[in-house]
Amino acid sequence: MEIICLKWGDKFNHEHVNRLYKMVQKNYKDDFNFICYTENKSQINNDIEIRPLNLDHDLENWWWKLTLFENITEKPSMFLDLDIVIQNDITHFKNYCHNDKICAIKAWWKPHVRDAKPTPPGYNMDLNSSILIWKGDLTNVWKEFYDESDYLMLKYNGIDSYLYFHQQDKLHFLSRGEVYSRLYGINETNYHRAGSSDEPRFKDYSYPVCIFNGWRRKINKETGQYALDDDAYIGFEKYWRD
Repeated sequence: MEIICLKWGDKFNHEHVNRLYKMVQKNYKDDFNFICYTENKSQINNDIEIRPLNLDHDLENWWWKLTLFENITEKPSMFLDLDIVIQNDITHFKNYCHNDKICAIKAWWKPHVRDAKPTPPGYNMDLNSSILIWKGDLTNVWKEFYDESDYLMLKYNGIDSYLYFHQQDKLHFLSRGEVYSRLYGINETNYHRAGSSDEPRFKDYSYPVCIFNGWRRKINKETGQYALDDDAYIGFEKYWRD
């Protein structure tokens, strides 16, 4: 398995990459190669394979994820966002890898958007791309985006909506009970809608993965730069510490 993360810009730093690597080491019990796509490899663990981003694509933020499908993928691959916590064994996630298909997260905590008509802004839906699992030829996912990238990046808030509304035939989803959201909820009966509060409220240590999907950033007073607000990670430290 190739386990992949992506670091671009200043939202995340090397500590988030190294932290994710530690959690994978603890909770993926089969052979894997850990890869980080980035334009800045400074202070990233030497055991992590660095692959450079193709900056000629001139993308930003989450849109870089789609470059993972630019070429045919021979090996089973799993992408993990940097703002997740792996709480328990994820070795079985390899069983979600199917040829020429993308496995994503089903946001069980968003029942209010299921079967809703696609409407702006953002075209809300119940797919989340904090974890993606795939292999094979998915180059059309990249090509169809890149051919209309200016339009699609303006239309959608991120790749979740693009995948959901443009690539349905290539999608399948992680089962219930695999992932929950730190910020938005766990399931149809235990959730809150975006915008009702910025405070994190959900913890369930029985789940394999907790995602932070959209957790706020704060400004570093010394540098003036944005950084991920690590306060939301309090109580999760045991999952990456030695």
